[in-house]
Amino acid sequence: MDQKSIDLTTMYYKFKRLKEEEKFSTQRIADHCGYNYRTVRKYLKMSEDDFLHQVETINRRSCLLDPYKQSIYDYLMQYQDTQAAVLHSKLKEQDPHFPEVHPKTFFNYVMRIRQEFNIPKIPRSERQYSPVPELPMGEQAQVDFGEKRLRTTTGDFIKVYFFVMLLCYSRYKYVLFRDKPFTSEAAVEAHEKAFEFFGGIPREVVYDQDAVFIVDENLGEYKCTDVFSKYLASRTFRPYFCRKADPESKGKVENVVRYVKYNFLYNRDYVNLEILNNQVIRWLHVTGNAMVHNTTRKIPCQEYNKEQRYLQPWHPIFNTEKHKDYKVDKTNVIKYHGNIYSLPYGTYQNEDTTVRLEEIDDRLVIKDHCGGVITTHFIPAGKGQKIINNNHRRNPSVKIDQLRSQLQEFFGYSTEIDVFIEKIQDRYPRYRRDQFTLLLNCCEKYGSEKAEKALEYCINNHVFSATDFKYIIEKESVREKSRIRFPLIKPLGGSKTQLMAHIEPERSDIHIYESFFHQQIES
Repeated sequence: MDQKSIDLTTMYYKFKRLKEEEKFSTQRIADHCGYNYRTVRKYLKMSEDDFLHQVETINRRSCLLDPYKQSIYDYLMQYQDTQAAVLHSKLKEQDPHFPEVHPKTFFNYVMRIRQEFNIPKIPRSERQYSPVPELPMGEQAQVDFGEKRLRTTTGDFIKVYFFVMLLCYSRYKYVLFRDKPFTSEAAVEAHEKAFEFFGGIPREVVYDQDAVFIVDENLGEYKCTDVFSKYLASRTFRPYFCRKADPESKGKVENVVRYVKYNFLYNRDYVNLEILNNQVIRWLHVTGNAMVHNTTRKIPCQEYNKEQRYLQPWHPIFNTEKHKDYKVDKTNVIKYHGNIYSLPYGTYQNEDTTVRLEEIDDRLVIKDHCGGVITTHFIPAGKGQKIINNNHRRNPSVKIDQLRSQLQEFFGYSTEIDVFIEKIQDRYPRYRRDQFTLLLNCCEKYGSEKAEKALEYCINNHVFSATDFKYIIEKESVREKSRIRFPLIKPLGGSKTQLMAHIEPERSDIHIYESFFHQQIES
């Protein structure tokens, strides 16, 4: 006899005792026992033989879940602490024709099997969260990470790591697995896959203070990692970082992490990462997003259909195809197809620094993991060549702004130097540092007076180049030396000697020689 029959029998004889021995009225029995008046009257009219016949009929009554009784029994015998919800999702996942039953009905059936075969259930404490007010549609999502050890098909164990994003209004979930800890690059890719899965982007995303996203925090001032900062600049959602040790701020997603661990991953064997990610997507469609939520009492996938149109539009910002990562050498170079290509100074950060490559026509485009272009090179013919950009060899510790400020200070912050600097920046954007450095060296070598004259000549004649500035200031310096007058010499002797001493030889203009050399070269 199962528990339902026992409870029914206890109720029947209690009604009889109160009526026959205590002389209670039918209404008083209903009030005393907490049953409906009609239920009490029905069983009081029933004879003992009729009642026992009804109990036997209930025990013999077939159930829609009876074909799965043996499977449930075998699983409970192997894993006695399995929850009914976990078992329900596993049966639906394994059998696409599993009947549609209410979770409470399945729970009662599992409890019947536990009582019939004396399979105790190990209780587990529940984590409590303070209530958080519900947010409007499309307003907020929450992100968290989890990890769990799974048994492989060979009997060993492997630790898997997973990323979870939850839409707060509908409780619609997305899960992505990795066999390595998440990095900033991997987290950014997981965001894009989650937004693609949702078909939109919420206005705010809540995080805890994970090192994957932030590198420093000072009284609410957060410094994000370089990769995540660039990603935030390309997306429209607002990041919100919780205080430390404050799980209630994102308790919704922490419940999902726990749900994934103790439902989807519970006693699951690991084959490979691709199969695991395919299994979790199916689990989301069948169980995770298809079952009634315990808090909202609504089905997430149905609520998501309402919320989806309130999300911000999503468009991919980088190619989501699989890329091969190329390791960066500590000398800031990479090896590709037998050649060596240089990278900007400082690209190498540690032994795990990698870049992605793409061939476009005859150029090799080197990108970071967010799709940003680091540099480009021409692809040479053959192998064994070194393709080095000299700008990559320079130490960028001397900032362009610092050089600009030194030039402005040297010329007393005049409007002429501001114009000259702006013109150089427009004409030589890629060589600004070289131009400013040459300009500053000339000024320090020849002094402020000559530099100001050369600058004035350049502005008046619309000459905006550091090399031209150098040529002009050098020419002016040569002319000044040629104009130096030697002291008069008083010769000894008569008037004829003095006349000869005062004779000054003629001097040729240097332009004559320059034109002569040009004619020789042209001929």
